[in-house]
Amino acid sequence: MTGIAGGSRKSKEELGKALEAREDMVKHVEGKEGERTFIPFRDVSRTSASEGEVLYPFTAVVDQEEAKEALLLTLVNPSIHGVLLLGEKGTGKTTLVRSVSTLLPEVQVVDLPLGSGEEMVLGTVDAEKALATGKIEVKPGILSRADGHVLYIDEVNLLPDHLMDVILDAAATGRYTLEREGISTQCGARFILVGSMNPEEGWLRPQLLDRFGLAVHVAAITSPEGRAEIYRRAQAFEDDPESFRRRYQKTQQEMTDRLRKARERLKNVEVPEEIVRRTIEIVLELNVATHRAELTILRAAQARAALNGGEKVAWEDVQKVMPVALQHRLPWLDMQKTLTWDIIEERVLKGKGGKEDRDKNGWFPTPFYRKKKASTPKKS
Repeated sequence: MTGIAGGSRKSKEELGKALEAREDMVKHVEGKEGERTFIPFRDVSRTSASEGEVLYPFTAVVDQEEAKEALLLTLVNPSIHGVLLLGEKGTGKTTLVRSVSTLLPEVQVVDLPLGSGEEMVLGTVDAEKALATGKIEVKPGILSRADGHVLYIDEVNLLPDHLMDVILDAAATGRYTLEREGISTQCGARFILVGSMNPEEGWLRPQLLDRFGLAVHVAAITSPEGRAEIYRRAQAFEDDPESFRRRYQKTQQEMTDRLRKARERLKNVEVPEEIVRRTIEIVLELNVATHRAELTILRAAQARAALNGGEKVAWEDVQKVMPVALQHRLPWLDMQKTLTWDIIEERVLKGKGGKEDRDKNGWFPTPFYRKKKASTPKKS
């Protein structure tokens, strides 16, 4: 019997029999407990660790420390809800993301190809086998394949909005609903979402941007020495990937150990109430409406403290993660501009009296900022 995918015509009699058997097919899939049966299938999405492939080591990536830390924090605490990397083509975003698999072998990076359709992303029913055998086999999509791993979407801003909505909902809830051929079932999809995009090619809608936990600008290295080092490492990796991997084996293992310890330590890291209050006050001062702002900041700060071996979150942890947690959430910020702590500091100062007030008092007028050096008193 020639399959539907082959394009052959089915007689009315054959199609009629298939429709009559539909109820039996559904019962077969549901089983006694109403559960669905999933049968794995091979799709065209790519995992970072294909058979026999040697990946570029994470610790061999030159510079890009802010992007590295953002990825590490999401591995420590997936409830941060992912990372969005912003930058032009050729700045190493994809290489960096795929190298995550070299740190934790049990966590793979699953690519979602640009142009993927709804059935490829969510899954479908194998209609050909259904007509041939009378049994329904559900083909899980890329989202199910990414369950427990990292889902990477390059050029995420070019993905259709309706697919982006489904992916973001799945990333937040850990599941999605597959409805095909009269069948409705829940599919597990607990993954860490990482997207990359070139802002020059257009932006995501604000509602979609807000669903990413952290956003980091990835800029090309401008120093001749830095670019020369990138060339040397890239050439060495291309000439002998295995030898290059062994060169970074020690630093890779150290980072892996650090990650595993941080994941174990995370739940015991204290977030002081004063830190919570200070963080929320700053978020409100910056006119950020979404509650995801403080949730992300505090979760990322907790992950950073765990990664650095701390027992509780320090204000320094908040200062480090707040810019990347607010980069895409500030209505007054030009998204092409990299947000820094100094910008945040200056913005809040303006709302509290500005530079004159700071110079007069010698510190920030609000009690939760770090104390500033007092101005030198005038001589009498």
